[in-house]
Amino acid sequence: MTDPGEGPPTSWLAASDPDPFPAPDALPPAADVVVIGGGLMGVSAAYWLARRGGSVLLLEARRLAWGASGRNAGIHLAGLQAMEDDTVLRKVIGEEGFDPGYRRTGHLSLATSAGVWEQFRAEVARRPATATPLHALDRAACADLLRMRIAPHFAGGRWMPDGHVIQPARLVHGLAAAAQRYGVRIATRTRALRVVAGRRAGMRVRTTRGTVEAGQVVYACNAEVTRFCPTLARFIRPVRGQVLATAPLPALFGPGMATDFGSVYWRQASDGSIVIGGCRSASASDDADERLDLPVQRALENFLPAAFPGFPRIEVRRRWAGVMDQTADGRPVIGAVPWAQRQWVIAGFGGHGMPPGIAAGAGLAEAMDTGCRTGPAPAFDPARAVPGMERQAEPGMEGQR
Repeated sequence: MTDPGEGPPTSWLAASDPDPFPAPDALPPAADVVVIGGGLMGVSAAYWLARRGGSVLLLEARRLAWGASGRNAGIHLAGLQAMEDDTVLRKVIGEEGFDPGYRRTGHLSLATSAGVWEQFRAEVARRPATATPLHALDRAACADLLRMRIAPHFAGGRWMPDGHVIQPARLVHGLAAAAQRYGVRIATRTRALRVVAGRRAGMRVRTTRGTVEAGQVVYACNAEVTRFCPTLARFIRPVRGQVLATAPLPALFGPGMATDFGSVYWRQASDGSIVIGGCRSASASDDADERLDLPVQRALENFLPAAFPGFPRIEVRRRWAGVMDQTADGRPVIGAVPWAQRQWVIAGFGGHGMPPGIAAGAGLAEAMDTGCRTGPAPAFDPARAVPGMERQAEPGMEGQR
C-alpha cells in the first residue's frame, strides 16, 4: 500500500471540528504503552488502558478517524457476538457526556435474488431467541415499510428493528477527548516507522517525531499492522471500499439500508445527504488504497435510481475511498502478536468495526492487564494466523527490522 496522504475529508470529518487534536510539539521520552493507530480501535484501546492506570501515548500518522473509522457509512448493527452488544457503548457515551449521533432507526437489507431471500428466511428461522430481533419481509412488506416503490428484482428483505446509525468521526473524537481526560497523550501527524527492542526489556518506537521508549506496544492500525507484524501478513489483507455522499434530499430513508449481505449499503444522514458505499464487484482493479475507482463510483451513482423507480435526481457532493482489513476467516485478531513479547494487536474487523469497537478495546486492555495472551476470546486469538503455533513457546521479538 502507498501512503495516501491526508486528502480531502469525508462527510463525517468535514462536519466535525477540522483539527480537534493538533500535532504535538514533541513526544514524551517514554510511556507504559504506545498505541499505534488513531481509529476507533486504537482510541478505544488507549481509553481503556488509561482507565486502568499507567501512561499511554497514541500515535496517528494523519488525523484521528482519518482512516477506515471515518470512511464508512455509520451503520451500527448488533450481531451475535457479545462484543457487538451496545451496552458498553451506551454506558461510555453516558458517562463521558458526548453525543456521537447514535440513534435507533432499524435496518433493512433487500434481497437481490430468490436465493438470497431464502438465505434471509433461513437466517431468521435459526436466530437464537436471545439475539436481537430479526424478521424476513416479502417484497410488498419492504415497499410498505419504506413507503416507496422498489424495483421488481428485489425478492424480499431482512428487517432488524434494533439497527442503529452513528456519526463515526464524532464517536472517535468524543472517545479520544475522554481518553485525554484520563491522561492519554495523543500525537497526530506522527507516523510510527519501526518498533525494535528497547532498554530494560521494553520496546523502542521510532517515529517521524523522534523515538519513544515503551513498556508495551499496541498495533491498531488496520491493514498496516502487517508492516509491524509479518506473521500476520498472509492472514490479514487490505481491501478497498468506495463511498459517495449526495447533496441533501427530502427525507427518503428512515432506516439504514443494504442489499443482500452488504454488497451495497447506505443511509440518509441528519443533513439529508445520502451516504452510499459498496459496489465492489464493479471494480476491475485489485488495488487496496484510498484512490477513487471510477467504475465503482459510477455504479454507486446509478444504484439508487435503478433500485427505486422515480427516485429524485442526485447530485454528488463528496467521494472517498477507504481501506479495510479482512482476515482469512472473517474474525478479528485481538491479543498478543504471535512470536512476540510485549506487543499486542487489535485489527481485522473487515469494515465491521463500529459495533464491537468500544467493547473490543476494553477486552484488549483487560487481556494486557492480566497477561492473557489469547485476548478477550479464543476465537480472536492472533495465534490462529500461524498454523500449528503453540502459545507456550513464543520467544523473540516481532517487528525488528
